[in-house]
Amino acid sequence: MIEHFPQFVPQKVCLSCDGCCRFKEETSVWRPKITKDEIAQVRAKKSSLIDKIFSKEHVGSKGYLKTIKQKSICKCTFFNLEQNTCTIYSDRPFECQIYPFLLNKKGKELAVSVHLWCPYIQKKRYTAEFEGYVVSLKNFFHKESTRVFLRNNPSLFNDYSEFADEIEAIFSVNL
Repeated sequence: MIEHFPQFVPQKVCLSCDGCCRFKEETSVWRPKITKDEIAQVRAKKSSLIDKIFSKEHVGSKGYLKTIKQKSICKCTFFNLEQNTCTIYSDRPFECQIYPFLLNKKGKELAVSVHLWCPYIQKKRYTAEFEGYVVSLKNFFHKESTRVFLRNNPSLFNDYSEFADEIEAIFSVNL
């Protein structure tokens, strides 16, 4: 199973933003995916709640978390729009943990990229804090347990080439 990795954007900053967890379309490529391994990991911790938390009504095809149309947007099924909080924050999927970093696939090339539209990234992109985090992230992605997790879940890598102006490749990933 994959271990939790500290998120670059502090939780308080992340949850005060109004960008993530909201999408223009129900089928947006930006929706996070959750793997069967992650669902099993949560099941082991919260067996009485898991069927309510990760039912078919929450997880759609290809492992994408489903969205719910609310007001003028589509939001993650686990996002509480009124309180601006994630209802599964401590057990959120790997993709949510590493965001604004993305698992990017372009042809056969796999990379970790960064979403440049994140306001925190816009402030921190060229800082020592960012560079230090990238070093930690590289080390994490070189761990055998992380590589096994990603080899077993290749669908976590998305093709974001349609959004090339919004992302920047940070380093290659070899599985």
